[in-house]
Amino acid sequence: MKDPFRKFKKKGNPDQDDSIGENVDEHKFITFAKKIGNYFNTEPQKEKVLRHEDFNAAGDVYYASVSAHYKVAQRVLVLLLVFFLVFSIITNFREITFDNFYYLIKDFTSAADVGTNNYETLSYESDSRQHFVLYRGGIATVSPSKISIFTATGRRTLNETSEYSSPFAVSSDKYVLFFDTAGTKFSLYNSFARVYNEELDSSVKFASLGEDGSFAIVTGASTGYWNIRIYTKNFAHKATLTLGNYIFGIDLDSDQKKLSVLSYELGNGTGRTVLSVYDLSKMRDDKGNEITLEKKMSFDGEFPVKCGFMKNGCLALITDSSVRVFDKTYEEKNSTVDYSNGELTGYFIGKEGVAVSVMQSASSKLLAYDGLGNMLYDKSVSYNVSDVSICDSKIFLKVDQGVVKIDPANGNRQQLESGSGKMLIYNSKTALVCGESKAEYLIFN
Repeated sequence: MKDPFRKFKKKGNPDQDDSIGENVDEHKFITFAKKIGNYFNTEPQKEKVLRHEDFNAAGDVYYASVSAHYKVAQRVLVLLLVFFLVFSIITNFREITFDNFYYLIKDFTSAADVGTNNYETLSYESDSRQHFVLYRGGIATVSPSKISIFTATGRRTLNETSEYSSPFAVSSDKYVLFFDTAGTKFSLYNSFARVYNEELDSSVKFASLGEDGSFAIVTGASTGYWNIRIYTKNFAHKATLTLGNYIFGIDLDSDQKKLSVLSYELGNGTGRTVLSVYDLSKMRDDKGNEITLEKKMSFDGEFPVKCGFMKNGCLALITDSSVRVFDKTYEEKNSTVDYSNGELTGYFIGKEGVAVSVMQSASSKLLAYDGLGNMLYDKSVSYNVSDVSICDSKIFLKVDQGVVKIDPANGNRQQLESGSGKMLIYNSKTALVCGESKAEYLIFN
C-alpha cells in the first residue's frame, strides 16, 4: 500500500525525521550569522593582506589591523546611510515628486557656486527702478521689465519677464518672493524657477519669508482694514488676520512660530506706534481665522519704521525717534530714545542685531545692538551714512565714497571705494553694492 503522505515529505530523504530539517535550518542560520560577523570583523584577513609572506612574521600587522577597522567603519556608515534613506523616504513620501526631484538636481549647481565664492562683478540690464535682495551668496533683482537671479560667480540662473510695475522683493535662504506694491500679484521663486504665484483681490503692501519656506503677505483693503495672509511651507493659505490699523511692516519667525506686526493708530489726539506679536503655533485654518495675540505694546508720539526678530526670540523695534530691544518675554532689555533732533538716514534689523544711523550736524550717530540685545556700538562718525548693516558683530556703512567696515571690538575701520547703489552684506568680509547696471563685490581684510 502506498504512503498517502509521501508527496508531503521532504525531497532527498522522504523518511527523515522533522528534527533533522530543523537542524538544517539552524545550521543555515548559524552560517548566515557567521557571515554577518565576518562582515563586521575587525581582525585582518590574512589571505588578503599578505599573499606571498607568512602573515605572523610580517611587519605590517599593525597597518593591516588599522585597515580592517576602517573597513568595518566604512560598512557601518553604508548601513547607516541606507537606514537614513529608508527613514527619509517613509517620512517624506508625499514630498517625493518628479518636480521636487528635478528642482533638487538643478539646484546642485547653484549650491556649488555659493561654495566657490569666486567674487566677481555681476552685470544686468540697467534700470533705476529695480530692487535688489541678497540670495544664496548672489543677488535677486526685479524691475518693471525683468526678474533675474545670479549666483556668487555671476552666473544667471533665472531670467524672466516681470509683471510688476512697482516691484519689491524679500528673501530667505530657501526662496525669494517678488511682489508688486502697486498691484495684486506675488510670486515665489527658488534659484532657477517659479514655485508658486497668486493674484489677490487687493494690493500687496508687505511680505515676510520664514526660513522653513512659510510666508506672510499684507494686503490693503479699500474699507480701511488690512489683511495678513499666512501661508505654510507647502504654499497653502492657512489663515488670515484682519487689522484696522495702518500696517508698516511684519516679520515672520518660523522657528519660534511668531509673527510681529508694526502698525500706526490714532488715539487721544496723537498718533502712536503699535507693536503686536502673534503666536502661530495654535493657528486654526482659514475658516476659524483665530490667531492668538501674545503681546501688544504702544508708544505714543512715535512714528513706526521697522520691526523684526533677532536671536533667541529677541525682538527689535525702530521708530523715527527710538531703538528698542525686547527679550523673548517682551520685556524691554535695552533702548535708545530720542535721536537729539537728528535725521534717521539708515536702519537695519536681522538675526545679527539692530542698528541705525542718525545724521547730526556734520557727523552721523551710530547705534547698534547685537542679536541678543546687548549694546554693540554707540559713537559718532564723520561720514555721510546712507545705510547701515551688521554681520558677525561687524558694522557696515554705505557712505558717499563706498563702504566702511567697523570692528566694534577694537575700533578698527576699513573703507573700500565703490559706486553708488544698494548695499548688501554677504559675510563679515564681503559687501555688495548694487548699482543700476552692475553689482560690485568688495572684499575686506
